[in-house]
Amino acid sequence: MEANYARKIEDLRRRLEGASSVLILTHDFPDPDCLASAFGLVHLFSFWGMKLSTISFGGFVGRAENRAMVRFAQIESVPFMLVSLEDYDRIVLVDSFPGVGNVSLGAEARIDAVLDHHPHTPPRDADFFHDIRQDLGATSTLVTRYLEAAKCPVSATLATALFYGIKTDTNEMSRNASAEDLECYKLLFDKADHRLLSRIEWPDRDPEYFRILHTAAESMTTFGPVGYTHLGHVQAPDYIAEIADLFDSLQSIQWMVCSGVFKKQVYFSIRSKDGERAGEAAEGIAKILGGTGGGHSNMAAGRVPLNGYTQEHALAKLVSGMKEIFGVQGTEGQYLLKDRADRRE
Repeated sequence: MEANYARKIEDLRRRLEGASSVLILTHDFPDPDCLASAFGLVHLFSFWGMKLSTISFGGFVGRAENRAMVRFAQIESVPFMLVSLEDYDRIVLVDSFPGVGNVSLGAEARIDAVLDHHPHTPPRDADFFHDIRQDLGATSTLVTRYLEAAKCPVSATLATALFYGIKTDTNEMSRNASAEDLECYKLLFDKADHRLLSRIEWPDRDPEYFRILHTAAESMTTFGPVGYTHLGHVQAPDYIAEIADLFDSLQSIQWMVCSGVFKKQVYFSIRSKDGERAGEAAEGIAKILGGTGGGHSNMAAGRVPLNGYTQEHALAKLVSGMKEIFGVQGTEGQYLLKDRADRRE
């Protein structure tokens, strides 16, 4: 295994050889795994002597914990709209993959390297370096292994970020976690700054979070083993995944779907307690609606453009597609809150 990472790290270094500037792109609304992985690559490339490594993404950091991570770990980034691609010798995608619709990079743009853990398969004629570890629960684990293989020093701040990236993407080792994730989790735990970690995990929250939590509880409906809630318009897509995680703990369901509208698109997140085909379900729902989706066996997401449809029409199609995919077409929805059910009657 060590030899495998050693070979990969040398392949990546050769691909970046001669570069003095590298653009590191994450998906548009980065989560902790995205941010930590990109942060780790900044340290690796600096260790290799590259003068400039810039983290960028097309959207913004929305969730309170993620904003706290950026602030307290001092993870610097530049909005993609302010980036000139010609200013960079190389482009690296991390925790994302070209052509899946969640990276603000034109199809014609060159890509030099991709590091990811999502279930994507590079084309046979791909002319970029790629290391796609579908067996890992987090790209932060992959980047940690790269730092180890390169013998790059890992500061307490970087260890904290990488640890939190693994922790959140594996839901504290309970979701898609491998033996390697656990090894890196333990290694980084010992190196992390736990006061910094506490500040990230327990941030101050704005009133929007509590408004959304109230909306989610009122909207929460079960269709047999499937739970569904809609958040309405949200200020950041991060809230949708956050609520999906929270409501997935409802004991009476096996599947949880949460949706919301952001910038004329319907975003949705899926969670599966059985660890079965969440990615396939997200892809199937998105395909019915003309959007894009995918993910892992027990966590996935998608987004669908409104394309002139009203929000109500798009949501009706989403719920219909969801019920079809999960085989609950004939199941009557039951509101979680009794007072909401009474108001409906």
